[in-house]
Amino acid sequence: MKSCAVHAHPRSVIRLSSGMTCLLVILVFAGGVWIGAPTVRSQGEDTYDSEVAKANDLLRRRRYEDALKGYKRANDMHDKKSAECLLGMAQAYFGLEAYKNVVETCEKVIEVAPGDVQSLAQAYNFEGIALQTQANIKDQKKLADAEAAFRKGLALSVELPILRYNLGFTLLELGRDAEGIVELKKYVEAQPNGSKAESAARLIENPRRAREVYAPDFSLTTAEGEFVSLEDLRGKVLLLDFWGTWCPPCVASVPALRDLQRRFAKEPQFKMISVSCNDVDEAKWRGFIDKNQMVWTQYLDRDHHVQRAFEVRAFPTYILIDAEGIVRFREITSSWEHTGDLPDAIKKYLKLAAKGPSE
Repeated sequence: MKSCAVHAHPRSVIRLSSGMTCLLVILVFAGGVWIGAPTVRSQGEDTYDSEVAKANDLLRRRRYEDALKGYKRANDMHDKKSAECLLGMAQAYFGLEAYKNVVETCEKVIEVAPGDVQSLAQAYNFEGIALQTQANIKDQKKLADAEAAFRKGLALSVELPILRYNLGFTLLELGRDAEGIVELKKYVEAQPNGSKAESAARLIENPRRAREVYAPDFSLTTAEGEFVSLEDLRGKVLLLDFWGTWCPPCVASVPALRDLQRRFAKEPQFKMISVSCNDVDEAKWRGFIDKNQMVWTQYLDRDHHVQRAFEVRAFPTYILIDAEGIVRFREITSSWEHTGDLPDAIKKYLKLAAKGPSE
């Protein structure tokens, strides 16, 4: 089955291959995060400064491959031993999802900057995140290696609280909830208004969030003028259909979606919402819905905030969320029309919803 691709939106969180959005933070220049202390340059280093400045700008703009080339050029000018450039390279590799290269580059930082504790702390943090991302929850060895990297960073006694958060998250993934909660509480204590304070609080309340693919919080106002949030839908099995009238495979799937809605229309715990993306003509969108008898809940995602929350990059995309708010099914294209996977998943999680929440 075909799908309609769109340009990816820049993200500030690490994306796991399973579709899970990991709560760990990769610290980039755009966030104003230190990756190398400003240094006083000698008169002959204008070219080096220029290359680093250009690479920094490219990194901010998510042009990771070009940024990588710039950092490499600058690093060559310092006999391949610039911790500043190597840390920039690590971030560029992260943007390219080249996690093995991230680890290797961080090891080079550790080798060339043994006395620079700030650079070492950043290197251990980046290395730990790369290992954790590679682990994808399942690889216990890589998770253990990530834990070790974060602990080495913390042992340097550098002011980098995010190391606490990342260590805590990894411990939760390892199933060591009590230890993970301790580290997350230390992070919140150090950074009560930090960027991950709210996420840390949610993890402390429910450690399963580190091991399950929980849906991001979202809210919307439907075509009928009804405000709906994820919290309002708790206890229901929710199907999100990301589509557009401009997308031929999406349009071709409308009859199957109509049949799906009819099939589960009498299930009070089932809810289906079609999220229209990139439809700029609202009148045309509403006319299409009426003409094609799309009688279930409809939403026009004008500012793309729901699309961004779920990191949807191709259409159609179908996401099924269970009664506890956990993503249980995600598929690009409409192959489910032939395999029956989506209706089967809906039936399965409706039955589980009727039994109540799991322990």
